[in-house]
Amino acid sequence: METFDFNKVLDQIEGNSAELIRADAVSVEVMKFEEGEKDQQHAHGEDEVYYINSGTAKLSVEGESTEVSEGDVIHLEPGTEHRFHDFKDELVTTVLYAPAKGSTE
Repeated sequence: METFDFNKVLDQIEGNSAELIRADAVSVEVMKFEEGEKDQQHAHGEDEVYYINSGTAKLSVEGESTEVSEGDVIHLEPGTEHRFHDFKDELVTTVLYAPAKGSTE
């Protein structure tokens, strides 16, 4: 079993993300964006499940934007183009990749 102090993880993030867990079947990452930062449009080969821990932003998926905020859960199928933008404050999200991020490349 692995446990993490979420606040310590946030303090240790370099750049926008930190990977917490990596196994063949799954990986978990914490991402943090400040107001004014940019998240590049991208897609992954894995299923992605985002939990918005705090903050508010917009999420563009396949060209359509929707506002996301604390408590929201988002599922993206493999290959779905997406990006976060218009951060109203610090956005913190936990993302689960299945299988592990990058394992299908």
